[in-house]
Amino acid sequence: MNNISGENWTTFGSSGNGIYQFSFPLGLSFDSAGKRYVADTGNSRIARIDDLSGKNWTTFGNNGTGVNQFAKPFDIFVDSAGKIYVPDYGIDRIVRMDDMSGTNWTTFGSSGSGTNQFFGPIGIFVDSIGKIYVADKGNCRIIRMDDFSGANWTTLTRCGNGTNQINAPTGIFVDSAGKIYFADAGNNQIVQMDDMSGKNWISLGTPGNGIYQFNLPYRIMLH
Repeated sequence: MNNISGENWTTFGSSGNGIYQFSFPLGLSFDSAGKRYVADTGNSRIARIDDLSGKNWTTFGNNGTGVNQFAKPFDIFVDSAGKIYVPDYGIDRIVRMDDMSGTNWTTFGSSGSGTNQFFGPIGIFVDSIGKIYVADKGNCRIIRMDDFSGANWTTLTRCGNGTNQINAPTGIFVDSAGKIYFADAGNNQIVQMDDMSGKNWISLGTPGNGIYQFNLPYRIMLH
């Protein structure tokens, strides 16, 4: 839609596993040409379309734990070079590939709570200089690393439901100034902070369906 009033409301897709169909589509990203990329979670695949007419519908992946396979891809991000990043929630890893053919398929991470490990990676973002940010839901932490080698692995962990605490972070976004935003689903709030130290932590939201309230906020994006 064009704006929050719903002007030019347009939908695409139906339930299923065929062409133009989705099962729990939970992540959305755009490339520099405006093509739409979708994490089709229930179908263990990702999809790409040129526009909301479904032109040039393309899918990649199937259910499994091997090469070119996903187990619950919960989000998707396309960087400025067109590389595709996917948090593979069911296998506790993140995936990177050059294009929708799976060229240079690369995985990173294993199950756990230590360095280079994830427990339910659910949101991903790559900033303008290539640093990778991951919302590690099960470990109630935000992760940043320089590249797919895990260089300069940095975490912000504040498990809990009080002030300046995290409970099940989901979507994550980094703006051009480097400020970090994430949806804290377990605490029904969204958070803004200046950097990975948590400096100038600001949160908004309480449980509910009224003004300034959320019920499991899942994704966040700034325009």
